[in-house]
Amino acid sequence: MARLGIPHRHRAADEDTTQTVDRPDPRQPVIDDRRLADRTVADDTVADRPAATERVVERPVPVGEAPPRWIRVSAFATLGLIVGLAALAATMTGLLAPVGVALGVLGGAISAGGLVGASRRGVTGHSVALFGLLASIAAVALGVMAIAGYLPWLDSRTDEVARLRDWLDARVPWMKRW
Repeated sequence: MARLGIPHRHRAADEDTTQTVDRPDPRQPVIDDRRLADRTVADDTVADRPAATERVVERPVPVGEAPPRWIRVSAFATLGLIVGLAALAATMTGLLAPVGVALGVLGGAISAGGLVGASRRGVTGHSVALFGLLASIAAVALGVMAIAGYLPWLDSRTDEVARLRDWLDARVPWMKRW
């Protein structure tokens, strides 16, 4: 049996010639604290060999603990999302549409860097970077359309924040004191 690569079942674990076949490595090492002493091993299935008596002592294998692996989100992906959402918010005011376009371009570049950073091992944030890139592209597209005058409800001559404030003051009277 040893010629085929399958070890004898009576071989001690400490021998150098012991081989394992088709046994996957465990994900986390397990330390077995049991110790078996004075165990007699006999092979009754082989008729031409006399019964062997060996002492098998199992000792725990010292296994060093692997340090915990922290998975982190790419900082560029997070920053790209923040800048992209700020660009979208600035564009939606109407008055700050040019600022929103500039922030959208900057947020798109940062989000693209976040996608590159998220491709490294141990770093996540693909979806965060993609959402930041989407918000940046939307801010640039809406901002350019607002500046060019294609969106009458959203142009650079309209102050949507002041209009919203006037609408809230008319509908909710206690907001005037805020």
